[in-house]
Amino acid sequence: MRTYVLLFAFLFTACGDLLDKGPLDIISEDAVYSDPVLAQAYVNNVYSRLSFLNREGSGFENVDPTSGLADEGRQGRSWHELYHHWKAGMLRESGGLMELWDYGNIRNINELLEKIEEKSGLPDDMKNQMVAQMRFARATIYFYMVKRYGGIPIIDKPQPIDAPEEDLFVSRNKEIEVYDFIINELDAIVNELPRSAPVGYPSRFAALALKSRASMYAASIATWGEVALNGLVGIPASEAARFWQSSYDASQEIISSGVYSLYNALPNDKAENFRRLFVDENNSEVIFSWQLTGENVSSNYDLFMSPFQFCPGWGGSNTSVYLEMVDEFENIDGSSGKLDHALATSQPWDLRELFKDKEPRFHASIYYEGVEWKGEPIENWGGIITPDGTRITSGYYEGKSAQGRSYTAGGYAGGAITGFNVLKYLDETLVPVDQNRTKIDFIVFRLGEILLNKAEAAIALGKEQEALEAVNLLRDRAGIKLLDAIDREKVRHERKVELAFENHRWWDLKRWRIAEEAITRTFTGIYTFYDVNSGKYKIEINDNVHEGAPARFSARHYYFPITPARIANNPNLAPDNPGY
Repeated sequence: MRTYVLLFAFLFTACGDLLDKGPLDIISEDAVYSDPVLAQAYVNNVYSRLSFLNREGSGFENVDPTSGLADEGRQGRSWHELYHHWKAGMLRESGGLMELWDYGNIRNINELLEKIEEKSGLPDDMKNQMVAQMRFARATIYFYMVKRYGGIPIIDKPQPIDAPEEDLFVSRNKEIEVYDFIINELDAIVNELPRSAPVGYPSRFAALALKSRASMYAASIATWGEVALNGLVGIPASEAARFWQSSYDASQEIISSGVYSLYNALPNDKAENFRRLFVDENNSEVIFSWQLTGENVSSNYDLFMSPFQFCPGWGGSNTSVYLEMVDEFENIDGSSGKLDHALATSQPWDLRELFKDKEPRFHASIYYEGVEWKGEPIENWGGIITPDGTRITSGYYEGKSAQGRSYTAGGYAGGAITGFNVLKYLDETLVPVDQNRTKIDFIVFRLGEILLNKAEAAIALGKEQEALEAVNLLRDRAGIKLLDAIDREKVRHERKVELAFENHRWWDLKRWRIAEEAITRTFTGIYTFYDVNSGKYKIEINDNVHEGAPARFSARHYYFPITPARIANNPNLAPDNPGY
């Protein structure tokens, strides 16, 4: 009997430049696996479904939510589930936000890998590269799942729908087995991938970057985690050294290749240089990125993260950055950048003057009262202080709005909660800022992260000098005083500021097993009030930016639940993860 597949072809002009044509006519699978265009369309379909950013849903698609879960900041809308449910530590046993149980895409990959060998008439070099691209995608999916659930079933062959129940109802592999599978997959394909690849497709260095990151996660869990459920979660401590070495070796191979260099297009303007790193696409530092076009493939990042006053009546100022996160950015001379509360509240300030000594990565990553955007100052003030000391918080005073345009409107928090929001990745040229218009590519792997991965592995392996050199390369690029000595905490600090708001911090806290203490605490921010006499801003400290829904992280949250629904469908997935 002739077999057919229904092909959803996502044809690319570049990998991410998708033109969603919808279902085509029914096409024989022999044609799909033998025709270069159809086979590539199949690969592109798989890549179009990879989840490089966590997805919040409900209009927040492709907006990274983990900054609002970590100790970087909070969701700017108190009514959003990310704030009142997830950040409050009430992760449901049924799962929810940021789920990724992507065995549908795994099946698509497995089918191509099997059929392209059986039926393909493609040239060997083309076939081998497609196979490598699909195995990279499969390794990516398994990594994104294992860091959520721990041990999960490894399925590397398509399951026939008429297979016996014992074959269909697979059991979970141990967590270490999943990480080994990912690393072995990457080792197998690294030499099949090109040294340079079109945007959105993996090069050999993208495979090494994934190996660097995945090995570091496995090493971290072996070092600081606990083994439970007979190894379904946790990795034995005896395995830590080999995973640290694997991460170190992969990182070093990328660094020593000479293919990538730290972005340094504006060496005389360190802040603007760091900001441009994230909007100057395909630059010298980017190893692999998810391509956005602003049309067919796009996100809502600019809509939700831009200052409220530049957004069309909704969206804006989505992540309110904690004052504690602001404090993490040192001064240029390497001294503590922690805000002196007594000094800050003693007189009205131009906040740009108050923060003038902070290192350039702060100014490139965070916006606040008075910072210029699109030629206008950002307005976060919540009231006006008149010459006689009266405070006005509604209406107008001498034609000036009592509340700044980015403070609050229509029930959105805007800049009201902490006084700070995320600048990184914002596109100042985007006009208008509207739904699904973001076209700046999301960087999945960059050299800056790889240097930090190497530094962390080097510390674990007793190579402190190499760790120091790697970290100082980043500090030199950033325009901040170099370190004289290094330890694990200094490497972690550098990750926090260098990779701020890039979807790393929450996962770092989890793999280091310090999320409970880092997140379950009180966080603060500032309020600003426009002072008529000075033309500057009076600062007040917001001592608890989580009033009503305290931030909490429990030990069980190091893993997501498998969920009762999945276990009901396949009892062999039991038991659920600890605490659920």
